[in-house]
Amino acid sequence: MQPEPVKDNTATPFYGELQRKLIHYSSAAIPIGYMFITRETMLIILGGMLIAMFLFELAKYKSDFLFHLYKRLFRHMLREHEYDRSKIRINGASWVIFASIFCILLFPKLIAVTGLLMLTFADSTSALFGRLYGKKQYAPNRSYVGTAVFFAVGIIVLFAAPKYFGTPKEYILVLIAVILTTVADAMSIPIDDNFTIPVTCCTTMYLLYILLYPGIVF
Repeated sequence: MQPEPVKDNTATPFYGELQRKLIHYSSAAIPIGYMFITRETMLIILGGMLIAMFLFELAKYKSDFLFHLYKRLFRHMLREHEYDRSKIRINGASWVIFASIFCILLFPKLIAVTGLLMLTFADSTSALFGRLYGKKQYAPNRSYVGTAVFFAVGIIVLFAAPKYFGTPKEYILVLIAVILTTVADAMSIPIDDNFTIPVTCCTTMYLLYILLYPGIVF
């Protein structure tokens, strides 16, 4: 299966984009739920979901009935690649689950939760504002308004997220993480941003904690 390519999101009507982002907002249940259950339990839940979604993706490409049903029900919410049968690619929701598993496996709980909250709120909100007000674009699907909103929401989310120490140095740390994650999102690299956003945020935070708090025990 191939990663989602850079594409023109304006092909999706705004009411479909809004519904798509409301579903994206609901993915906050993953980091919030992870705060109250063990890593193992969360990975079992997400692993089961990912397998089910992959199986459906494969079946959708193989079965004309499933493909046409899927397209009829969700066409207004879909990106072009999500109903292109010439190549098998996974959809955005599958990338969210995959990124969640990746971050939960590799990073301490607090850092994984923070990175996934960044994905849920900063990405969704910036996309909606970008569609509404982002007339000036500096790259495909990247507007000045959208990037500014991404950064502003990222600041709110990361400053409000749980902290290890609550010191000024820790807030500087998360500010750097927001800046680098915003830059990564603005670069519009050909890997789904549902993966690059939380991974960039988590990786930056993890390395900065090790650098700024030597001997930290996560």
